[in-house]
Amino acid sequence: MINHIYKSIFFLLAFGTILLTSCQKELLEKSPKGVLAEGVASAATVDKQVIATYQALGGHFFGNDQSFAGPSSNWIMDVRADDAYKGGGGIGDRTDIHQLETATMDPTNYACFQKWRNPYFGIARCNVAIREITNLEDPLYPKEVRIAEMRFLRSHFHFDLKRNFNQIVYLDETMDPTMETNTNFNDAELWDLIQADMQFAFNNLPTEQPEVGRVNKYNAAAYLAKIAIERQQWAAAIGHCDYVMGGPFDLLDDFQQLSELDFENSSESVFTIQYSTANIFLNHNWGNLLNVTSGPGINGGGYANGDDFYLASQNLVNAFKVDNNGLPLFDNFNSGSSVTQGSYPGPLDPRVDFTVGRIGIPWKGTANYDNAWVRSQDYAPGFSGKKHVIAPDDPRVHNSFPWAASGLNFNVIRYAEILLWKAEAIIESDGDLSEAIDLINEIRQRAKDSEYVKTLDGSADAANYNISLYDNSGWTKETARQALRFERRLELAMEGHRLYDLNRWGITNDVMNAYYQKEGERVEYLEGSTFQSGKHEYLPIPQGEIDLAPDLYSQNLGY
Repeated sequence: MINHIYKSIFFLLAFGTILLTSCQKELLEKSPKGVLAEGVASAATVDKQVIATYQALGGHFFGNDQSFAGPSSNWIMDVRADDAYKGGGGIGDRTDIHQLETATMDPTNYACFQKWRNPYFGIARCNVAIREITNLEDPLYPKEVRIAEMRFLRSHFHFDLKRNFNQIVYLDETMDPTMETNTNFNDAELWDLIQADMQFAFNNLPTEQPEVGRVNKYNAAAYLAKIAIERQQWAAAIGHCDYVMGGPFDLLDDFQQLSELDFENSSESVFTIQYSTANIFLNHNWGNLLNVTSGPGINGGGYANGDDFYLASQNLVNAFKVDNNGLPLFDNFNSGSSVTQGSYPGPLDPRVDFTVGRIGIPWKGTANYDNAWVRSQDYAPGFSGKKHVIAPDDPRVHNSFPWAASGLNFNVIRYAEILLWKAEAIIESDGDLSEAIDLINEIRQRAKDSEYVKTLDGSADAANYNISLYDNSGWTKETARQALRFERRLELAMEGHRLYDLNRWGITNDVMNAYYQKEGERVEYLEGSTFQSGKHEYLPIPQGEIDLAPDLYSQNLGY
């Protein structure tokens, strides 16, 4: 029996669409019209299949709902951690994601199914493209480079599945998907296969590509660092980070530029998913469509009517508290007064108001974030994310459905993370702690030098911002590790990384149960939630997949 994934994949390939934008965000080609007959296609047709594989990075296949539930940005995984609430119209709005937030999901959960399905659609496109490229008889076609691109993307899709489901099916272009199981390979073997695809990509990709969006050698080196960090291969991670750091990358001058269209594909963008408004209903970031605040409407523009999902947790916002010297409160940030409205008097890391909306604080210079923008008081006081939308008065923002569409890309890997990976690898391999702190301080210096959020009239800072650098002496491995982990949370907040960090650090159980206990005092629906070690680190294999192929799939532990 052909399992459900590949029934869908065969249909998908028959009606695949294309997205890969150039510097001007123009589509490269039109969509392929049918499944390719292997070995007879032209170079032009084969490259359409390659571009359709890039389109799969956006996770938008059959409809919008699948993108909401299985987003490429992995925002629903931040909801599984201590960084975010589901948001939306209340706890009954998208119960599948509410179950992720409260650790009550089971194998029938719709979001789990879509998060499983979407990467496998991408893998199917990769494998069809590789077979077509291999069979193509055209001496002018860059076969080796295109196969390397497809193996890069295949590694990315498998990596996403591995971190979310752990016990996955690995599929390359030679395998029959109706015969492969999710027990064929053990944990190390799966990582070896994912790493081998990315290593092939690194070995065969050029350092530059003719179109923005096609992956290159630097992208592959960055992803090899990402894989090495996951596997605790510290020396390899340092080497890959050094390679990227020797390339054309740097931190942007101002933190807020990360969510501005004029700075996408910038020096900080190492590997990004390209979005566009060239065809807004095809190329918009549908996975983040729900995550737009209900306001503001500015001069007849604005976001129209956002759904207000993906709100920062009180725990995360409190993490931006600092002491009078501008340094984080590692151990007691979540006690005492909470950081809520703009009237909070204590000192704060300025990244808090670059990252989330707070009542009374200007939203991207247009209007003060207001309680009326919060759809449900289940999630008061709001804290809508700012990084995935541009300013509402920017003429390039779409002010009707799809809400806030703008073509803003999504950074899978940005340069700040390269610096943090290298710092982490140095710390964990007992390297020079002063070098690691210097790397962390580079990121803090950028935050310090950024233009802070101002009051609407521009006359003063909107809050009591204070951030300073670490003294580069007196560190132990444990204190340096604490600084590194805290910096990852602050710098990368609301970018879909938190759960994976907790999992690879082996602290998810302790962090999440402490979070549920304290946050349950603030947010009624979280009271009584429990994280179960050995189960909730990963999602369940969708029951529908097991039912269609019971001889092929085994369920994850605890489900």
